[in-house]
Amino acid sequence: MQAEVYNEKPSNLNKLKDKKKKNLKRNLTGYMFIMPLLIGVLVFNFIPFILNLFYSLTDLSAFGGWNFVGSENFLRLFKDPLFYKAVGNTFLYVLVTVPPMVIISICIANLLNKNIKGKGIYRTIYFLPVVTMASASTLVFQWMFNSRFGLVNQFLEAIGLEGKLWFTDPNLARVVIIVFIIWSGLGYKIMIFLGGLQSIPESYYEAASIDGASSFKQFTHITIPLLTPSIFFIVIWSLIGSFQLFDVVFMLIKQGSPAYESTITMTRYFYDLGFTLGDKGYASAVAVILFLIIMAVTLIQFKLQKKWVHYSDE
Repeated sequence: MQAEVYNEKPSNLNKLKDKKKKNLKRNLTGYMFIMPLLIGVLVFNFIPFILNLFYSLTDLSAFGGWNFVGSENFLRLFKDPLFYKAVGNTFLYVLVTVPPMVIISICIANLLNKNIKGKGIYRTIYFLPVVTMASASTLVFQWMFNSRFGLVNQFLEAIGLEGKLWFTDPNLARVVIIVFIIWSGLGYKIMIFLGGLQSIPESYYEAASIDGASSFKQFTHITIPLLTPSIFFIVIWSLIGSFQLFDVVFMLIKQGSPAYESTITMTRYFYDLGFTLGDKGYASAVAVILFLIIMAVTLIQFKLQKKWVHYSDE
């Protein structure tokens, strides 16, 4: 019996070694597939982030010369009135665009989820802004709101109203930017919500109908709670995108325009400082503050989501 026991041990060890080799081979295959992504994140995200942190502590200029200045750039920021305007405008765009985009997207997705004629055409129409380049969409808005020959002013004049200076009036310029953000951001969000709606079992609605629940009650007590994971994802994604708003502001409002200060965002201010004025160290400090704001808002959202997001496996 003792000899049999000793003979079994090498066999078990061999099986264990074979299992480890198989696991190692499987893991290596997985690492090989994700390695390009990891290298990309390292080269294009992590290393630039570390360099930006370092540059924010220097007076790096457009010509490459620099001196270590410590926290001087950040102290300058807190005394810079234009920086505060950029922060205020950025938060304004976030607060004014994200809630309407989420609400409108849910409503449209709910309509497209029903059995209506031509819903495939409607889905395509709403998704078109997503597949269109942002620069091309912005050019369309430039033409539509042009003060001399724009379609919007022509319509206003046709009904007896005066045309507006959409891109030079500080308040109207904000309105145009907000309308563009909401319009261009609907398509992707509608598709995400549509996918979430189609994952809700139809039996829930059938049971609610048998119990006499109205369509509104079904929407508020079944659809919205089960859609909260998609809502949470869209809110986080929209917040980050709105905080990083740049292209539409850059293309619609030129530096020196009367509407420049009323529309400038943190990313636009970063660009103008670093690439127009050549004050790269100061611009890097703006980028660091923006990163801290986005990180703080995202962490708060992840903390609060435990109270209102309902997952199907809970």
